[in-house]
Amino acid sequence: MAEKNFTQTLDSLPYIDKEYDDPEIRELVLSLIQEEMSRISPPAIPKSTSLFRSSELLRKEYERVRSGRQMPPFDIERYKLESPASSASVEAWKGAADNAGAQLEHQKIRLANLELLQQFGANAWKLSNYQKQGLLDSIEEVIKSCKDEGVHINKARKYEQTEARIKLQDLENRWSDGVRQCVEIQAANAQLHSEIESAGSTQSEQKPQ
Repeated sequence: MAEKNFTQTLDSLPYIDKEYDDPEIRELVLSLIQEEMSRISPPAIPKSTSLFRSSELLRKEYERVRSGRQMPPFDIERYKLESPASSASVEAWKGAADNAGAQLEHQKIRLANLELLQQFGANAWKLSNYQKQGLLDSIEEVIKSCKDEGVHINKARKYEQTEARIKLQDLENRWSDGVRQCVEIQAANAQLHSEIESAGSTQSEQKPQ
């Protein structure tokens, strides 16, 4: 299938056209933009998508966001360490003991992580900062290159539009001269026609009867 060409020629010359500097024109332009924006409806989230076929968790979260439901509150019940009532069953006490064992293992893992952090955290933090600084420097270099390219483009646009203004002014002056000459020729033709008619009437009156 042939590819559609969406190239559009713009006739805007912002370095030459100064109409937008007029407050009334600016207000008119902004009102037209707001009117056009009011006609545009926000994009709707599609009902189905193939992005989350392999993840049921993401698919359910997508459905929740699409339907506008609030996110369920964070469940903290499993982090509580409460003993069952005295009249609880053996299964309840067994569940409480398992929960206490899980909480103990969780605390042991946290303690091990803190020890590792104390031993290796400073160097890891410095290395992470060094890597991030390198990434930041590369991003800033790209940004600087893009800004310089934008400056060069704007300079080239200004030069081209300044040259175009000279050509436009020359064409406008030639057009004005052409119109003025046409008007002068039309006026001369009208005057000559009037003189011819006047001379014809005079000759007719001077003919012998």
